[in-house]
Amino acid sequence: MNIKIEAKRRETKKKSDLTEMRNAEIIPAIIYKSGEEGLNISISEADFAKEYRKSIGEIAYFLINVDGKEHKTIIKEKQVHPVSRRIQHIDFLELVDGNKLTLKIPLKYSGEPVGLKEGGKLEILVREIKIKCLPKDIPENVKIDLTPLGVGQSIHFSNITLENVYSKLPGNTVLAQVKGAKK
Repeated sequence: MNIKIEAKRRETKKKSDLTEMRNAEIIPAIIYKSGEEGLNISISEADFAKEYRKSIGEIAYFLINVDGKEHKTIIKEKQVHPVSRRIQHIDFLELVDGNKLTLKIPLKYSGEPVGLKEGGKLEILVREIKIKCLPKDIPENVKIDLTPLGVGQSIHFSNITLENVYSKLPGNTVLAQVKGAKK
């Protein structure tokens, strides 16, 4: 999913400048590019929130326009206020063809396991996995069908197929399982 965002360069000198920006509903952010110094930017909180909601649960590419130049990025990290839940800061990572990157991708589970009809209880143990790949090979998400799981059965990381993607996650890692009902 491609999301277009308008941003402005920012020249903040003090921490109080960032507080003023946040009070004005502007999110301070930075675009990192491998081997280069980061580009400090600011984004309208309302515009970002509207577009970001569309991407929940999958990898989104943010096409950030700064001074007429477009940067194709993904979110590397975001800081959220613990009480208000407003985004305080965003680190974007610019995608460069040929450079591998490490990121987390969501697992999308679908289907109702047959084991639930037998009295079992579904447990989702892993909701995202850390991968390393080229920008062109980033999957938006990994779809996992839970329908065939019976009571006492599980899906392991080794059961899913990822092309041109590397992960350090051990193959015997249980992603989801159907446990028997407790007596």
